[in-house]
Amino acid sequence: MTKNFSLARFITAATVAVVTLAPLHSVNAASVIFQDLTPTGILPSPSSITRNFASGSGSGNISFEIQGYLSLDGSNCCTDTFSFYNDSNLLFQGTFNLGGGGTDIVFANPNGATFSATNFGFFNGGVLNVSIPVNFTAGNHVLTFDYSGSPQGLGDEGWGLNNITVEGIAAVPEPETYAMLLAGLGLLGFTASRRKVATA
Repeated sequence: MTKNFSLARFITAATVAVVTLAPLHSVNAASVIFQDLTPTGILPSPSSITRNFASGSGSGNISFEIQGYLSLDGSNCCTDTFSFYNDSNLLFQGTFNLGGGGTDIVFANPNGATFSATNFGFFNGGVLNVSIPVNFTAGNHVLTFDYSGSPQGLGDEGWGLNNITVEGIAAVPEPETYAMLLAGLGLLGFTASRRKVATA
């Protein structure tokens, strides 16, 4: 009897905790909500790749590193242009000398991203590090990383993606999720009370 009573009390306390703490998700400080630290390796230019994640509503930050292979060009005869989108919103666009020569030029930077481009020398590649402040809406998001330009083949140039980190507010479960959780806890409580009656 004591065991069943304790289980019922535990279930009641857990239910109260879930209901009480659920709203706190929306006011938490930003934390890492998505991370992919695995390098893609060399990709052809032009090409694009995407990553998906979910967030709550609030401010956050997206950071990543673009790896330039061989002779990825800045602004010159063979300009390669990098574009980054969150959903359909262009957050950063430019061309950078990552081993192929040319000039570094930023075409679009509406959110005030900070960045640094390092060229390792002609045909030795380079890296571009980008950090972008973002104000997320709640829901699912798609990050698109895109390189465009004249195809020159992987024997000449390529690009890759490293160290993606998204900070923001964690996604809050839908009300239906809480309803299912509470229903499950209620069922456990009902089962515990039936056992208590049966053993009395």
